[in-house]
Amino acid sequence: MAKRKLKNRVADQDNSADKQTAKTNTARLTVTAVVTLAVFFIYRLLMNTPYFHIVFIAYLVLATAVILGYVIYNRGFSRRGITVEMLPHDWSEDKKREFIEDGERRIKRSRPLLIMVIAFVFTFAIDIIELYTIPLITELLTK
Repeated sequence: MAKRKLKNRVADQDNSADKQTAKTNTARLTVTAVVTLAVFFIYRLLMNTPYFHIVFIAYLVLATAVILGYVIYNRGFSRRGITVEMLPHDWSEDKKREFIEDGERRIKRSRPLLIMVIAFVFTFAIDIIELYTIPLITELLTK
């Protein structure tokens, strides 16, 4: 009987951790969707103004800066997937652990930049689809 209660407690703790992770991921997805829609709709709204060339250049510069900032801050993702065995043997265990934790910490801290990267990539992808892909498909289907 005691084993069942212990198993149920462990299962409940795992279940609450899973629920917390699900809530966090849902919140991140919601923030990403809201930011993406905001960037996209501002772009579409300003598309019909006479200053669109300035807006387009500003969006390109911002997108480039955010992407480069994300990659540079994460050090080119050189610390992703690294295990303790892959690091030099002359390093101490603390230095190895700190090296790996620093990479994980950088990825977590740069999530806002990733959200902006997704927003700009989505905006430009929709623009490219609208400008090039749809006319091409329409032309192919009308011939």
